[in-house]
Amino acid sequence: MDRQVRGIGTWLKLSLQCVVFVFMTTVFAVGCLGTGFFSKNTAQVICRTWAQLVLVFFGIRLSVTGRENLLPGKRYVFFSNHQSNLDTPVLFAGIGCPICFIAKKELFLIPIFGWGMSAMGHVKIDRANARKARESLTRGVRLLKRHRLSLVLFPEGTRSATGALGEFRQGSFTLAKEAGVEVVPVVLRKTGERLPKKSFLVKPGVVYLDICSPIDIAGMEKADLAARVRKDIEAVIGQPERQEGLDHSH
Repeated sequence: MDRQVRGIGTWLKLSLQCVVFVFMTTVFAVGCLGTGFFSKNTAQVICRTWAQLVLVFFGIRLSVTGRENLLPGKRYVFFSNHQSNLDTPVLFAGIGCPICFIAKKELFLIPIFGWGMSAMGHVKIDRANARKARESLTRGVRLLKRHRLSLVLFPEGTRSATGALGEFRQGSFTLAKEAGVEVVPVVLRKTGERLPKKSFLVKPGVVYLDICSPIDIAGMEKADLAARVRKDIEAVIGQPERQEGLDHSH
């Protein structure tokens, strides 16, 4: 009987989370759709507000370190590990500067949400088509150079089921070289525990975002850059957890 009650409670909690998340995301996606084509800055504010509210609703406390490594108004290419569907709102809420993602094309097919992504300037990528993927990376470079926006890439290409860092796709480092700006490794921890890859139920708690020191890529070969980013991310993943630095701004 107790198991049945717990099961019903979990189902009700999951249903509530899904309904509220879809509602919030739809409302803010409409806002991004209405402003993104005219003012990327306004759309960024709307999207960051969405991310902050999502984290508050799910009971996620965000601990950020390294934000002082970023200079205001400067553009970067961020490389992040990928553990969970929570990663996107955590990055929007935590990085603190205007960002756009290069994301899988399927997300752009979602009504309203996908339209809002397009309006904000996020770049869709078809990983199954090498030529189209290359065109997406080129669009990403143009976006970075045309607007005061930084790009966020997940070099693993997909979420890790274990939290361990997966193999890197080399195309993302081609983009970084062509963009010609500093590269910043960022590390997400505990997001996979709060929302595992095959789960829809978010567990409240602390997640960590570590912003590493920017890397000057001048003169670096693509393989050397990939190795450096991997080394920096792995070094932080292995660090002990901390409780200081909780970001209450969201």
